[in-house]
Amino acid sequence: MLHLIKLELMKGRKGSYLWGAIITYAIIAGLMLLVLFVDNALEEVFPNDVELLTVIDTLTRITFVIYASVLLSRLIIREYKDRTMELLFTYPVSRKKIIFAKLIIVAVWTFINIVVSNLLISSLLLFVNRMVGDIPVVMTPEMLYQHYLKSVIQALAAAGMSLLPLAVGIRWKSEAATVVSSIVIVSVVSSNNMGFSLSSIIAIPLTLAVFGVLVAYLSFRNIDHTDIP
Repeated sequence: MLHLIKLELMKGRKGSYLWGAIITYAIIAGLMLLVLFVDNALEEVFPNDVELLTVIDTLTRITFVIYASVLLSRLIIREYKDRTMELLFTYPVSRKKIIFAKLIIVAVWTFINIVVSNLLISSLLLFVNRMVGDIPVVMTPEMLYQHYLKSVIQALAAAGMSLLPLAVGIRWKSEAATVVSSIVIVSVVSSNNMGFSLSSIIAIPLTLAVFGVLVAYLSFRNIDHTDIP
């Protein structure tokens, strides 16, 4: 399986993945810095630095779950549509392993990027706020530790949840449907209603993560014995 993953990454995509992630980090950081220095928005949006970190955590998860749907579209849906998957399936390797190698890349890439972007962007914003910002600082080291621990769990849940749009994409053979379904999912799970969101109940994103992995498995469980649709 590791060999298949390495081969997939060597197909000229690794550089684009990396640059895409870096650009996404920069965009999120830029937007957050912009809001940070809009004085009339601070009290309403960021009453304290705890809320600042919460917003960053939510934004990075939303962004990279949608990013994952784009990867699913490129790695699986597009190859089905272009019939290039047929060529891959002529290799003396289990079809299921080929598909699952792609899914592992998407899930692991999503998890890593959520964790790394969360850490880098939140560290940057906390530093800038302490130097020149006006957001009240109430975060203690213990609170910071608990926040990052929860963020890692949320990132793990998001990685599994990012596979859910695959069911829609495979059903309709549509890249657009894959991306749109991911937007719908994160809109429902991460939408903030008077300070409450479904993602704040950790059991919900974890359940969706398990469901996402199950959907991915069921979508291709018989791929070794069936023709490409």
